[in-house]
This record gives sequence, C-alpha cells and structure tokens, in this order.
Amino acid sequence: MDLHIGIISYSLTAFLFLVLSLLLISRWRTRLNGIVFFLFIFSVVVWAVSAAYSSRFEYVITHLTISLELFRNVIWSAFLIQLLASLRNTENVTPLYLLVSRIAWGVPLLMLVVTVYMGLANQAVPFIGFDLRVLAHVITAIAGLSLVEQVFRNAGHEQRWALKFLCFGLATMYVFDFYLYSDALLFKRMDLELWNARGFVYAVALPLIAIAVSRNPNVESSVSVSRSAIFYTTAIVVTGLYLLIMSAGGFYLQAYGGEWGQVFAIAFVFSAILFLLILLFSGYVRARVRVFIDKHFLDYKYDYREQWLGLIRELSSVGRDVKLEDKALQAILEMMDSPGGSLWVKKNAQAFSPVSLIGSDEMTGKLINTDETLVSFLENWQWVINLDEYLSEPDLYLELTLPDWLIADTQTWLIVPLMLQSRLYGFVLVKHARAHREFNWEDIDLLKTAGRQVAIHLAQNHSSLALVQARQFEAFNRFSAFVVHDLKNLVSQLALVVKNAEKHKHNPAFMDDAISTVDNAVERMNRMLAQLRSGGEVTALSHKIDLAALLDTVVKEKSNLLPKPEITTTANNIFVKGNEERLISVIGHLVQNAQDATADDGFVRLRLQQVKNSAVISITDNGVGMEKSFIADRLFKPFDTTKGLTGMGIGAYESRSFIEELNGSIEVDSTPGQGTTFTVTLPLYMEISQGE
Repeated sequence: MDLHIGIISYSLTAFLFLVLSLLLISRWRTRLNGIVFFLFIFSVVVWAVSAAYSSRFEYVITHLTISLELFRNVIWSAFLIQLLASLRNTENVTPLYLLVSRIAWGVPLLMLVVTVYMGLANQAVPFIGFDLRVLAHVITAIAGLSLVEQVFRNAGHEQRWALKFLCFGLATMYVFDFYLYSDALLFKRMDLELWNARGFVYAVALPLIAIAVSRNPNVESSVSVSRSAIFYTTAIVVTGLYLLIMSAGGFYLQAYGGEWGQVFAIAFVFSAILFLLILLFSGYVRARVRVFIDKHFLDYKYDYREQWLGLIRELSSVGRDVKLEDKALQAILEMMDSPGGSLWVKKNAQAFSPVSLIGSDEMTGKLINTDETLVSFLENWQWVINLDEYLSEPDLYLELTLPDWLIADTQTWLIVPLMLQSRLYGFVLVKHARAHREFNWEDIDLLKTAGRQVAIHLAQNHSSLALVQARQFEAFNRFSAFVVHDLKNLVSQLALVVKNAEKHKHNPAFMDDAISTVDNAVERMNRMLAQLRSGGEVTALSHKIDLAALLDTVVKEKSNLLPKPEITTTANNIFVKGNEERLISVIGHLVQNAQDATADDGFVRLRLQQVKNSAVISITDNGVGMEKSFIADRLFKPFDTTKGLTGMGIGAYESRSFIEELNGSIEVDSTPGQGTTFTVTLPLYMEISQGE
C-alpha cells in the first residue's frame, strides 16, 4: 500500500510540474532567466517520473533516481545563482555568497559523477549504502536554503513582491529534503512514509512557484489563468479540504463515540455538508473570498476583459419582460458586490427620479432637483462620490452638498455618474458591498467607464423607443387620413340621400334604397372605427376574396350617383387574397373618380378577367381624361388634388399603396377629352392541396 501511495505522490508531482513547464514554453523569449527557469521546472518532472517508477520496488533509491535528483539539484543551484546574480552587483559579492555558490554547485555535481560511475561499473547500491551520498543531499539542502535566503534578502521591494512566493516554494522543498535525508543519515534507513509524502509536499509548493511565474515581469506571457478559474479552483480546493477534515472528524466520532458513535458520525457529516452548502451560496462569503484573492494573489484588482464582457452581456440580454434599466443597475451592483441600489434618470426638466430599484424600496418617490449641487457636481467633475469619504472629509468634494435624506441613509455607499459625452444622463446609488473592501482608483476607473457605457445604452434605448412611438403615430395618422377620406365619400352618399328625400320620400323604392344606403354606410363606418381603435394595424393578406362579388358590391354602393357604373364582362371563380374592406374602398374610390370626371349621360364600365396567374380589373370612363404630365407628376402624389376644398388628395395615393401591398399594380391610360382607363392587376389566390 505504501508503495502505491509513493507512485501516486510522485506521479501527481510530475503531472503538475509538466503542466507548468508547458506554460513556460509559451512564456520565455530567449531570455537566459526564462531558459534556466524552464530547465528548473522540467528537471523536477524528469526526476519525479523516475521517483514514481522507483516507488514500485522495495528499495526506492536507485542509480537512476539518485542521478536525476543530483542533476535536478545542479539545475536548481544554477537557477538560484543566475537569479541572485541578476539581483546583485558583482562588486558587492561577499565571500559567504561565493562559498555557498561553490557548495551548491560542487557537492551535487561531484556526487552526480560518482553515482553515474558506480552505475556504469555495475556496483550494487544498497538501501542506504554509501552514507556520503545522503550527507551530500543534506549539504545540498542547506546550501539551497542559503541561496534562497540570499535571493530574498537581496531583492528590492518591488522584486520581493514578485519573488517571495518562489522563495517560499523552494524553501518548503529544501526544508523537507533536509528533514528526509537528515532522518535517513541519523537512523541509517529511509523512512518510506516521508519518502511517499515528499511528492505531495512538492505538489503543495507548486502553486507558490506558479504565482511567482505570473508575477515575473521578465517573462512574457501569452497564457494566463483567469480570475474566475482562480476563484473556482480555490473554492474547489477549500471545499475538498473541508470535506476531508469533516470526514476525519466523523471517523473519530465513529471510532471513539461508543454506542452512539455511528449516529453521531452520520449527524456530524451531514451537518457539515449542510453548513458547507450555506457557505458556498452565501454572497458575503463569496465576496470575502474574491477580496482575499484580489488582494493577495493577483496583480490587478479586476480582470477588465471579464468585467467588460459581463457588462455588455448584461446590457444585451434585455427581454420583453426585463427593462434595460434593471439590467444596467444589476451589472453595476455586481461589479461592487453590492446587494442593492437605484438608477436615476432625468424624467423632466426639473428633477431626477429613480427608474430602477433593487433592494432599495425606500427610494420610491424620492426626487433630486436639477438645481441641486449634486447634479452640477457630477456633471462638472464626473467623480464617483464615496459617501464614507464625503462624511469623513467633506472638503475633498469642494462645494458639494448632499440632500439630508441621502446623508441620513447609512446604507448608500457610492454615487456613480452616467455621463453621455459631457452631459449627465443619470446616476446610480450603490449600497455598501456585502464584504468590506478597499475602494481605490481601479474601482473608480471601472465604475466611470461602466457608467459611460450604461448611459450610451440607455440613451440609445430611449431614442429607439421614441422612434418606434413616432412611427406608430405616423402609421396611425396615415391610416386616419385614409379613414377620413372614406368618411368623406360616405358623407357624400348620405348627403345625396338627404337631398333627394324631399322629392322622393313617398316613393317606397327610394326609401328602400335610402335605408340600404344608410345601413351600408353605418356598417362601413363601424368597421373603420374598429380599425382606427386598433391603431390602424390592418392585415393586408388576410382573407380569400371573390372579385366578382366584390365588384357587385361596389357597383351597388355607387349606383346612387350618375352615371351609374355597369359591369360589362365578369369572369367567375377569380379569387385574390387581401383585406376585403380596404379593397372595396380602393375600387370604389376609382369608380367614384370616374363618375366625377364623366357627364351624367356618359358611362363608367367595369371589367374583370383572368390573365395567366393574375386577376385584371379595368375601370373605363369617357370623361374629361388627364394629361400625361399630370399622371406622371401629380396623380399619385399625396395631398395634391384638383377638386379644391372638396378633395383631400390621398385617394389615388391610398389606392396604389394598398394594391402594391398585395404585390399588385395600377396602370393608367388616359386621353384628354376622350376618357380614362384604370387597370388594377392582382395575383390570384392559389389553393394549396393537402398533398403538397
């Protein structure tokens, strides 16, 4: 079992150091320090593989393992000497430094030569055998510790920040080596438990060396570990250690708890798991862990790439049921690990008011007038206001005077301006973070940049909504004009009925026609009012329409005017798809225009025919006709009319617009003094069989 543990231990070390060495391949760029650093890491990989292989046997120390470990020590010494030389001036080299350097180089190098010779001479290597080899390891460990101490001592303040974790990691490995071989030298045997634990100790020291690599300014980096990876890796490691400790506690209770030991152990383990889940989902604990990692392990406080992508992702994920203001506020609060806040924008010329609240219901109904100093201060200085700093050092904020209710609110922490170019679009009130955190220039720059991005998105969203609203009003007004035009025609029909009522009111046939005309007018006006209430949203392609029946309806409606329209040729079973009411209005308008342009003794003739896959409706009169220039420049131009105050100039325009919506066309052929023909062409309604 011990031998298997040794294999696992050294295999883990080999794997982890191999990963680090592969990362270093992409980092060093022909620098001597980088090359030696890579050899330093890779020598551990080679030695650890040999140690894992040797752990399969009873005698764990072999010629190969000893040789590779001594070679590893030579590389380590070379690395530390090269590193120390880059930190010191050659004029200040002390005799102690020279002595330590020679020992660190000479002892492992000499023993490497001896060991290789013994292997080539086929000399047997006993379990401890030649004690001088063990003594050499002890001396090498002491010399290595001395070199590490010299590196740390001679490093400046900024260099020490980059090298301290490297020194801690190397010191850990050297100290364990010293303890391992001192024990072997003293008791004349190798402690297998110490030997097996050695690989795990090296694996624990590796993260310290990795941090030193990330902090080394002389090593170019194309591969980096994200903050999220560090955070979640830390969480997984801590969780694993916690579970191991709790499992050990449960085992202890089970072993020594007596009759109730099993019960206590189960209750203890499940309680520990429940407590762990509470901690993992605690916003306060997560915030504290992030602050700890940012403060002690990372160069910059934020991963700005992640922050920027996260902000854009939040602002772009707005749905129908989620306001952009809520998403923008949530994104800023997450940057500061804040549980709540409010977003304020100018709703009118007099005051700012909150448009989004998260955990800040007390801000409901609050207003900040535009003439208050807070607004002018944010617009002129574009500062992020720290209320804690404002209360302790108000002179830093010049003429700023905050509202009394805002000063009394002890939960509010920051005021972030939302600047749109040089204009204050709004601001965000941020509550204190879940965990205490240092607020510095990085937070300020991040919030100011995020505030500008949020302001741009909010302004664009406001402009888009205003444009959509304007288009809705445009469509509504356009449809209203069409409705008014149709109402004008209906009014003309009703006026004619009233005009002839005195003369023909005793004629039953006239009364029947009058009632029918009024009934038809009421029905059409009700349909138009219903469409007007819906905002003019008329579906052009909605129903299957029988054109022959539609022309009969139009002729019936227009028969109270002279000359009465007539249908000369009608083809049956011709169908199109569209809105029947609108199509009746369009054809009726063309017929009425023909009646207006023709004398009472003239004619207006309608003809329906099918040409290939199209239905063709022609309306011909022998009226006054039109000039070609009028047809080209004025006929279909909106609000251009030849009827004076009685016309609106939108009938022909409406007709062509609707026919084009149906993928059809209107053509006009007219000769002055002879008459006009309007030809309406529409695509046929094609039945789709079930088998298709």
